[in-house]
Amino acid sequence: MKILLIALGALSFAIGTIAIWIPGLPTTGFYVLTTILWSKSSKRLDNWLHQNKYYQRYVTEAVFDRKLSLKGRVLIYLVTASMMAIPFFKTDMLWLKYVLPLTSLTQIISMECYYRGYLWRNGIPFTNVRDK
Repeated sequence: MKILLIALGALSFAIGTIAIWIPGLPTTGFYVLTTILWSKSSKRLDNWLHQNKYYQRYVTEAVFDRKLSLKGRVLIYLVTASMMAIPFFKTDMLWLKYVLPLTSLTQIISMECYYRGYLWRNGIPFTNVRDK
């Protein structure tokens, strides 16, 4: 079972990495799946993941400790809005011209509510991590 979980994790990591260059294929979902599979495969991989400097910086500090700066959040908003602007200006579908800005606005509102403490004051649901 351990080898199967590691192999499936490697496969999802490879797909997630390839997805960086393929528009429309989600990268994050495959990386989250990789994390889950590798963490479940062995305690050693789980410990390595949690001690990894990138996990510490981008997951523990940014998500669990809510220490992502306003500058960092604005950068995320600008990058995602610019990516959504490409299909917005390329399409003739009216419904998509309404959905894309609403999606971007929803992202901004939800992230700001989370970082300002309006959502999940006692940690993130379904995790064992709690605010300090």
